[in-house]
Amino acid sequence: MINLAQSLQVFKEKKQILVTSIIIIVSIIIFLFLLSQLYQFDWIGFGTVSDIYISDQEAINFKTGKIVKLHKKMEHIKAAKKLWDWLELLGIPVLLVILGTQFQINEKKLAEEKQLAEKERVDEQVKAEKERVDEQVKAEKERAEEQVKAEKQKTNNILNEEALQAYIDRMSELLLDKKLKSLSANDPLREAALDVARARTLSVLRRLDIDGERKGSIIRFLIDAEFINELQLDLSYAKLSGADLSGANLSGANFYGANFEGVNLNGAKLSGAKLSGANFYGAKLSGANFYGADLSGAKLSGAKLSGANFYGADLSRAYLSGANLNGANFYSASLSSANLSSANLCFANLSGANLCFANLLGAYLSSAKLSGANLSGANFFNANLSDAKLSGANCSNTKFNSADLNGANLVEAKNLSLEQIKQAKNWQKAVYTAEFYKQLFLAENIAEEEIY
Repeated sequence: MINLAQSLQVFKEKKQILVTSIIIIVSIIIFLFLLSQLYQFDWIGFGTVSDIYISDQEAINFKTGKIVKLHKKMEHIKAAKKLWDWLELLGIPVLLVILGTQFQINEKKLAEEKQLAEKERVDEQVKAEKERVDEQVKAEKERAEEQVKAEKQKTNNILNEEALQAYIDRMSELLLDKKLKSLSANDPLREAALDVARARTLSVLRRLDIDGERKGSIIRFLIDAEFINELQLDLSYAKLSGADLSGANLSGANFYGANFEGVNLNGAKLSGAKLSGANFYGAKLSGANFYGADLSGAKLSGAKLSGANFYGADLSRAYLSGANLNGANFYSASLSSANLSSANLCFANLSGANLCFANLLGAYLSSAKLSGANLSGANFFNANLSDAKLSGANCSNTKFNSADLNGANLVEAKNLSLEQIKQAKNWQKAVYTAEFYKQLFLAENIAEEEIY
């Protein structure tokens, strides 16, 4: 289809030249045909032509001596016109016709090219103008949107500030009017007041939505007013995403199921806090103290936990996949059935920790301390345990498939079998007791002898 269309286009462009050429050829053929017929008629001048000249001359008759008149007749024959003569005669007008036609074609082509160039120039100008207008409209729209956004943010800031001030005023009144601190823990009035405080707190936190700065201000106000530490205000399921709580003292606080997504808790004190089911996705928890905290089922994926203290904390069923736990302290912590796949536990202290059925697939545990840890049923598939200390660890049904044991210390590891070790990589470079080491290589030598 493309070749046919191109052929039609070429035919249209060359149509005038073809028509003119055909007309000239047909005219020449007709002329030559007529020329052959015209040679039959002498009077037309196409055949031979003779001219007779008669002249009178006087001469002396030598016999008589008289002067006599002589009539002399001369005939001049002209050759007939040849084909080449007529072609030469015809060539000039034909050449003029051809040159004229070619000149017209060139002029038309030049005019068309000029018209096309002018059209393209106009199109480009229109396109450039349209783009300029579109850019101007877009810039104006963006400016208007930014202005609307700024106005909205300004309005939200005013409303959020008013909501924050109203909250603090009401909580202060509640604290002073009800004299909460003086009421006993079992006093119904205290419980009712704390229920009101909880409802107001959760409401204002939802109202502030993404205003992390003011959320942080509310929690710090509750800390200063001793609502959290002394009055044990229940803040379970609180929405604290984006809040800045770095260095805050939240020890013993009840944040069951709370949302700490993206919260800055660097250096915060959360010892003994109730954080079961809480969401710490992407939170900053470097150096945070979770001593004895309940983090069972908590979501800590992608959190920055380097240097965090989880001494004695309950992290059973916690989700720590991909978390940065470099140098973190999990001494005596419970990590049973926890998901630590691909987590960075380099130099982490897991001594005495309960890692029963924990998932450590692909985890990085280089130089980690796992002495005396309960690793029964744990999965270390493809994990890096190079230079890790597993002395005295309970390895009952522990899976070391494809794990790197280069330099790992497995001295006095409990319930460790030859089959488990040989599923790992670089098991020959690990450290064992002399007896276990002998068993490993004795079995290896026996297997080699059987092969040969």
